[in-house]
Amino acid sequence: MISGLSTRATFGRHGGKLHGLEIILAPWAAFSLFGTPMWNLAERFTDPAELLGHRSELLVEQLEASVDWAERFTCLDTVLEQWRQAGPPSSPRVRYAWRELVRSSGALPIKQLARQTGWSWRQFEHRFREQTGLTPKGAARVLRLRRALRLITRSHTPSQAAAACRYSDQAHFAREFKAMIGCTPRQFLHIRGVDDAGSEIADRVPGQVTSAVLAS
Repeated sequence: MISGLSTRATFGRHGGKLHGLEIILAPWAAFSLFGTPMWNLAERFTDPAELLGHRSELLVEQLEASVDWAERFTCLDTVLEQWRQAGPPSSPRVRYAWRELVRSSGALPIKQLARQTGWSWRQFEHRFREQTGLTPKGAARVLRLRRALRLITRSHTPSQAAAACRYSDQAHFAREFKAMIGCTPRQFLHIRGVDDAGSEIADRVPGQVTSAVLAS
């Protein structure tokens, strides 16, 4: 499945075992690779066949025919790069804006960022959303919350995280957290097992808080 950027947590259910290969792309790279405006993929899951057609089936056949994982990774690198090169080029200004938002964890004022790109506000918002899937403000919300998640799981209190991530106050942080994660910061810490000394959560991305195991 293909998942675009989202401003809300995703909940999944499985029977106790789950395995697969996850490929994480910069959103502007996915724009070139898939050749479609990324707003078509945001906040949803898409069947690869729906987006890629026969290319998806051919890639699966190539991966199945590979003799080992090294060959599969080489195949993936080659095919995905070919698709990216054949797709529409991403804008250097969008890439710059994305890097600046990531660098500042979403704290950079969006109007200032728009001025730095040299585009009008309307054009900046349109091109950014086209090539990432979210508006600049939406991306900033996700990146700021991502930093807050790291802080509260590394001994910061919710109030300390709210201040460090430049939320107006702890209540604002709690509202944003619940709107995007679906629970309060303290409830999330409990789900993560922070209060259970023997618990360990395996996050999908090193250095990022990506996962929590819910009770069945």
